[in-house]
Amino acid sequence: PVLFCISSTLVVMPQQTAKSIFLTGFMGAGKTTVGQLLADILRLPFVDLDARIVLREQRSIADIFSVEGESYFRDCETALLEQLKEEPTAVYATGGGIVVRKANRNAMMNMGCVVYLHASWTTLQNRLQQSVGRPLVDQDKGWDELKSLWDKRQEFYSKADIIVQTDGLTPPEVARNIAGQLLVKE
Repeated sequence: PVLFCISSTLVVMPQQTAKSIFLTGFMGAGKTTVGQLLADILRLPFVDLDARIVLREQRSIADIFSVEGESYFRDCETALLEQLKEEPTAVYATGGGIVVRKANRNAMMNMGCVVYLHASWTTLQNRLQQSVGRPLVDQDKGWDELKSLWDKRQEFYSKADIIVQTDGLTPPEVARNIAGQLLVKE
């Protein structure tokens, strides 16, 4: 069984019904931070899909984007999702654009529960201003293009099984919120 604690209450989830959890959301939404905390709560492995791609490609995401282009990176994500079908249940932090491909959305939904970490544009912009190494963030160009990308992805993010409004919440609060909603879904 999988044991986890929500607000000091011990919860037991039968291992055979546990599915993988895929955290989606725009860059800066907190997928990696929340994913690690959620994995600890659920006592599941945590996997950052971007980190897996970096390891496999032996170069940074920024390098992949600049040399091969975004389409190549999206191909890497699709191939990685295919490989995950053979892996045990885990909590996965995804790249912000993984949802743009229907095949990726379908693969995640077939393998588990998709959670959208929804942060307002204002919150994301504040976080991204302090960010480095994100290939789509170019503060010299301004924020209009990035906000447009965020707007376009909303229709895909909103198809998640669980949507968590993260503004004003700490990462541990978001992780506990997700764990509680997962319990209700079981």
